[in-house]
Amino acid sequence: MEVWEAFKAERSITVCPTSMGTDYRQVTNWLQRSPIQDLTQARQICIWMLQQKPSPSARKVVMYLRSMCKWAAAEDIAILEKNPVANFRMPKQGQRSCEITIIPREEVPIIMAALSHKFHHKSRDWSLYAETMLQTAMRTGEVRALKWEDIKNGRILVHANYTLTHGYKSTTKTNKPRWVPINPRFQEILDELPHCSEFIFPWNRLAFQSFFAKRMAELYEAGLISEIYRPYDFRHVAISRWIEDGIPVMQAAKWAGNTSEIIWKHYANVTQEYTMPVL
Repeated sequence: MEVWEAFKAERSITVCPTSMGTDYRQVTNWLQRSPIQDLTQARQICIWMLQQKPSPSARKVVMYLRSMCKWAAAEDIAILEKNPVANFRMPKQGQRSCEITIIPREEVPIIMAALSHKFHHKSRDWSLYAETMLQTAMRTGEVRALKWEDIKNGRILVHANYTLTHGYKSTTKTNKPRWVPINPRFQEILDELPHCSEFIFPWNRLAFQSFFAKRMAELYEAGLISEIYRPYDFRHVAISRWIEDGIPVMQAAKWAGNTSEIIWKHYANVTQEYTMPVL
């Protein structure tokens, strides 16, 4: 644990605070649970980790452990004489669906209608928060961090993120600001919102995600939607629709704040069912 804390302290200089509060905290908890604490037996620690559940979390912790050992055995660190897992091979990961979740076009209005009902949040129309993500492909935390002063010349500057663990963060997840055009529907949303704070959405992000999850569960149980969606799926929908509408992938990547490769790999999918043509 002493080596892990030293490794974590050095990484904290460059790692996003959100990652420190989630991934690194998870690894800390797993390492503390390990029955083996001697780092020279890191191979045995890896084997023990990979036998734990859930498997995806176990694999992630092992990857961090291997990175730590490589760092500790580096010449300028020299905590370890040699890397004990230099030749440790990870077992093949089980097959799983990598399908990108896209909300069908006909289900989007149903979701928005469910979110627009106030329930216990009488002063919040959560559909506006969700549709901002749909119209701009912004991340949940980026929407929360938007300020009225970020609107300039028909565009909005995305340069901050509101994390669940560290509150307002003056950079985006990728540490790169970007400009996103304001389309007519997003302009209508902006016109509808009151100027009662420096933030466009001075609402509790965790409350939004909790409210969203409850509405999705209800809609799914009622058979009105085909899956239990996440707010982040609106980002997938937006980027996929851009590409289907003929926006070049490089432009879509610029608006979304990712590379073209990441857009193809993690975001793009078809947004409607197509009929196989007769050739």
